[in-house]
Parts: sequence; C-alpha cells; structure tokens
Amino acid sequence: MKRWFCLMAAAGLLVLSAAAPASAELTLPPDVMQYATEGINGVYSLDFDTAQKNIEKVFQEYPDHPFAHFGNAMIAWSRYEYEYEISDDRQREVFEQILDSSIEGIKRWIKQYPDDANGYMGIGALYGLRAMFSMRNRSWITAYFSGRKAINNLETSLEIDPTYYDAYFGLGIYQYYAGTLPSVIKILAKIVAIKGNSDEGVAQLNLARKKAHFTSDSAKLILIEVQNTRTGKYYAPQKSLEYIRQLRAKYPKNPLMHYVEIICLYETAHYDEVSQQAEAFLQLIGKDPFYKDLYISRAYSALGTVQMQKGNFEKARQLFEQGHQAIQNQDPSRWGVWNELRLGQVYDVLGEREKAKKQYRYVLSFKDKWGFDDLAKKWMQTPYEVPASKDVGPLPPTI
Repeated sequence: MKRWFCLMAAAGLLVLSAAAPASAELTLPPDVMQYATEGINGVYSLDFDTAQKNIEKVFQEYPDHPFAHFGNAMIAWSRYEYEYEISDDRQREVFEQILDSSIEGIKRWIKQYPDDANGYMGIGALYGLRAMFSMRNRSWITAYFSGRKAINNLETSLEIDPTYYDAYFGLGIYQYYAGTLPSVIKILAKIVAIKGNSDEGVAQLNLARKKAHFTSDSAKLILIEVQNTRTGKYYAPQKSLEYIRQLRAKYPKNPLMHYVEIICLYETAHYDEVSQQAEAFLQLIGKDPFYKDLYISRAYSALGTVQMQKGNFEKARQLFEQGHQAIQNQDPSRWGVWNELRLGQVYDVLGEREKAKKQYRYVLSFKDKWGFDDLAKKWMQTPYEVPASKDVGPLPPTI
C-alpha cells in the first residue's frame, strides 16, 4: 500500500514545476502559464493526451524551462504507473529515457539561470522520482545517491527562497521514509549512512499541506498513506478519509481519487459504503472515458476483500471468480494478479485445497513483477488461514 500511495502522490509534483513562480527576469506570459495549468489538470484527470499537448506548447516557448521538462517526465511516469499499471516494459523504457533527458535539460537551465529556485526544485523532484523508481527495482545504492541529490537541490531552492514551502514536501517524504526503513535494508542503511527522522518528516509534510501553494494536495496524498499504515504510530485513517474527500471534491473526474476513497472507507470499517462505492466504480468502467477496463480488477478487489473481512467467504469467492472472468482478454496487471492470490486464499478458507493450490500455481506462472511469488509459495506449502483477529489485511496489495 505504501508504494501505491507514494507513487500516486509523485504525479502531483507536476503542480510544483508547472505552477511555481518564475524568477522576476523569467516571468512567463499568461498563455504559457495557462498551458502549464492545463497540463496539470490533464495529469490529475488522467487525461494524458491533453496534458502532453499543453506541455509541448510550453516547450515551444521555453525549450529548457523546468516547467516543460518536469511536466514531460511526469506525464511519462504517470502513463507507466497508472495507464499501464507498471505492467508494460516498453512504457517503462520510455519513462526512463524521458527522465534522463529531463534531468539533463534542467541542468542546462540551472547553468544559464543559477539563481532560479524553480530549477533546483524541478531537478530535485526528478531525482526524487528516480530514487523511488530505483527503490521499486531494489537498486538501493542508486536510490540512495539519487535521494541525496534530490535533498541537496531542494535545500538549495530553500536557500534561494526560504518561503518556498513546497520544498518541505520533498524533504518530508525523505525524512519520513528514511526514518521508517524496512528491516531488510537496515544493514545497507548503515553502510551508506541513510538517516531520517519520521517525526520531522510528518511535521514537514503537514507544513506543506497547510502552507505550500502547489504541493498541498500531494502532501495530503502522502499523509493518507502514512495515516493508513496500521503498524505505524501515525495511524489515523479517519483523517485520511477526510483528506481524500477533499481531493475528490477538487478532482471529481479522477478515478484513482475515487478508489483511494474506497480504500479509506475500508480502513475506517465503513464496509457497506465500500461495497456501494466499488459497485459504482465498476459501473463507470466503459461508460466514463477515464474509468478504463484496466481498473476492473480494482473494483473486484474491493468487492471481494470487503466480503472476506465481513466473513462472507462464499460471496467473496463468487466476486473474485467474476473478476477472474472479467479480465480474460487483458494482460495481467498487479491488481489482477493480486485478486488471483486472494481467490486462492478464499478457496483455502472454504476447504477447497486443490483449487487453492491451482490458484497459487497460476500466480506463479506470471513473471514476478509485483513481489507476490513468496506469498504464493508460502500458501502452496501451508494453507492460508484467517488470522485469529479475523482481520484479512488491508485492501491494496500488501507488497
């Protein structure tokens, strides 16, 4: 769940680069600012074609401006992350190429305009994006050094303009996640001296939420994840529900904002509302242009998991089987494979062991892009059992 919310919030960084005020000598004409603003709205609405057209117009006027380069990288990232759900290797290559060229472009801008805080903010955000991408791919050393470059550039932007509260968004992310490193990389953390303070990180994220002009919404998305982490000391899912409802009101066309509200409803035990909203979400697929077929598995994940949580495993089985049938013409996505794993759990609870093992083998038949193989192997050996707490776990994939 952590990765999903964090990377969704990364798309919100486009607000920072496209809307931040240029230095006095580099003030952009109103029409160029309008292009950037429409590009932002396109990303938040997942209307990537509109976003790309407007960012291209910024490129035409200011070829190396941080607005243009960062916007271009974020569109490529958002397509890979949300349109293809990190399931398309070709889109990954496109993103990596654009990320590299965008960093080089902003470096040229900083060389020409060394006192422009926006340049340091833009390149810092891109290095932060590279760090997150590297962590996903378990390239810990690259992630560390990219993260340090991100922090150094963000701190430089604050040195130039101490009231640039948007910088606290990136700094808060670093402090929080570095301060809550998983145990599996504690040794690496000692080697490269990764240090973080989660309390300071949460305070910085809240400062950005309250005072930042451009990353307030992105800070809310990160805080939703922080506040939905059950094992963390900042667990406050009711606040998360409050924040996502604010964001949905602001971006009503974004289906992923809709889905985050479903997750928050689940986390606050509003189970009937989860079912109602998930049904509404499913009905919009194919009717609303932004609710794509790729999201079918998300809908069934919510519908099936909430029935598991309520103890209705026969109903959960029916829903996960319907979800299985509904995506037969699709390439597997992370959520689709997660549902197959959930279906195996349900079969185990219902005593249908051979069907459960067949499901786990089915999960293992896919390339392990999402880290589910260890769970499938575990339950191949030992049947899944509902914990004594009766809690079947969070709604999103747990990896």
